[in-house]
Amino acid sequence: MLVAQRTDKSTMPLTFFHVPAMHSQADADAVLFELQDLPCISNADVDLAARQAWVDHTPMISPQDIATALEESGYPCTVVD
Repeated sequence: MLVAQRTDKSTMPLTFFHVPAMHSQADADAVLFELQDLPCISNADVDLAARQAWVDHTPMISPQDIATALEESGYPCTVVD
């Protein structure tokens, strides 16, 4: 399981995504690149084994906007509650 821990008292949303199409390291790299390229993302990472990604982001970008960007890049995902 992917575990993201904050080292500060940030009030930025932390959102997790399940990315079932992420099968290889190349997929993980592509997902991470896409996440890091989005505006309002301060930190992102992926866990290939769990097929999950997480992002720290400002409220100016919604989890659905992030999911839509991943889907448009070929990696449909769902927000993990």
